[in-house]
Amino acid sequence: MVKNRIYLLLFISILVVGFFLRFYKVSDVPPGVNRDEASIGYTAYSLLHTGKDEYGRSFPLSFQSFGDWKLPLYIYTTELSVKLFGLNDFAVRFPSVLAGTATVFLVFFLTEELFGSILLSFLTMGIMAIAPWNIQLSRIGAETNLAVFLATLAFLFFLKALKKHQWLFIPSAVLFALTYFTYAGNYIFTTLLCLGILIFYWVKIPKTKTPYVAAGIFIVISIFIGFTTLSANNTKISGISIFGDPAVVYAKIDIPRNEHANPNSLFVKLTNNKIVFASERFLQNYFNAFSAPFLFISGGTNKSYNIENFGNMYLIEAPFLFLGIVFLFTQKKGRNRSIVLWWLFISPIAASITKDAPHSTRMFAVFPILSLVTASGIYWVLEMVEKKKVLRFLTIIVILVFYIFNFLVYIDQYFILFPRNESQDWGYGYKKVVQLLQQPEYAQKNVIMSQPQTSPYIFLAFYSKYNPTLLQKQLVHYPITEDGFTHVRSYGQYTFKDINWGKDIENRNTLLIDFSKNVPEFIRHDYKTTNILLPNGKSMFTIVQTP
Repeated sequence: MVKNRIYLLLFISILVVGFFLRFYKVSDVPPGVNRDEASIGYTAYSLLHTGKDEYGRSFPLSFQSFGDWKLPLYIYTTELSVKLFGLNDFAVRFPSVLAGTATVFLVFFLTEELFGSILLSFLTMGIMAIAPWNIQLSRIGAETNLAVFLATLAFLFFLKALKKHQWLFIPSAVLFALTYFTYAGNYIFTTLLCLGILIFYWVKIPKTKTPYVAAGIFIVISIFIGFTTLSANNTKISGISIFGDPAVVYAKIDIPRNEHANPNSLFVKLTNNKIVFASERFLQNYFNAFSAPFLFISGGTNKSYNIENFGNMYLIEAPFLFLGIVFLFTQKKGRNRSIVLWWLFISPIAASITKDAPHSTRMFAVFPILSLVTASGIYWVLEMVEKKKVLRFLTIIVILVFYIFNFLVYIDQYFILFPRNESQDWGYGYKKVVQLLQQPEYAQKNVIMSQPQTSPYIFLAFYSKYNPTLLQKQLVHYPITEDGFTHVRSYGQYTFKDINWGKDIENRNTLLIDFSKNVPEFIRHDYKTTNILLPNGKSMFTIVQTP
């Protein structure tokens, strides 16, 4: 009885810590929404008030957005959040906070179902509760975080259904199918995961009516989702795939071919072609996903999902991740071991076919198994010293000390240094621009803002809560780019284009907004300017007022 109370207290404590790390100051850290969050939030706001997205489409199941064609489940979930809290940073992120916390909750029971160990279950739950990678993507409006929650719950239901409650096969199938409506990478990941489940658990699945009904439901929902999003996903894949950057393809295939005396020879064609290039790039991307720099040192290159000088995992976890893999290969047997390893090793595949892999969001499907494998390494070490009480005690102390040190460094980096030093990569500066533009003296002026390819329009629409009915009528786009993306030229009083300082300064009653480093010195000297300052004191934007 006392042991059960201790377990309950420990469980609640870990869950509270996990929730706190995902919820604390979530409106302020990260400092402002990123571009995708602004799009998700404003689209939810538009649906709430008009039933249409920014393109005027009624309740679509695929959202064109910037040409990246977002899937609908997170957006429609955010619609409820926006209704409750209004259009702001918190509303966009709150569903992700809940999804991340719920996955911390679920991983305890998933681990217990897989391996039947209370110690391993608590270790996995604790590691995931404080995992930097999981914390960061639970603090932004990340579709992939919701997909991880759905996949985790679906698999847990499946395992429960195998043991006793066969009716759980049906919600399991529905949840697996819904991941296709949540994040594009799950078209590959969920398909491979379900294939692995069939391979490893086929003999355990009861040959009764319920599993077949569940399979039918999964197939019907998946086909429906596939047909409703097929053309959109083809556009998205063409933009982000390995072949999405023509310059890279030219540099890696055409130039090497032309360096040979006979570029059209059979040998040159066999060694320099798209198949060879794609195979090499895929393997490089796949193995880089398990590399030390990506996991433990610097993380991914996309600053919307990583912080500077910190990996996706703690350094202390490096040996335990390796030991966990060895432990599962050598010390565990059976289908549960196999599905864990299968989950781990298929998780980078979707990201590996893209041009900017390894990518922290596209490989996020590795959760919650990454925490389980790392915990398995610690569990194995503790198991090996179990009979040596002093050594076991010292081992626990050493692990705790290193974990606490890594954790405190991370807390300092993420909650203190990151919002101060990296706010230029988030929506902080745009929020300040909107606050200035809403002042009475500027409210009626025309605005020209630079670099339309960075989608400044969505930040202005998001932070100003621009009337979505007006936006749908006023939005003017540039032609779609070669890689399928679309940028906004103008709406209302706002125009988005590269600023010609010699010409555009002649426009009357206009505000010219550009990144401060791009504003010429003579403009600063001759015209009234206002700088938008970041928390570190640096100027992000300069607003120039014409006569």
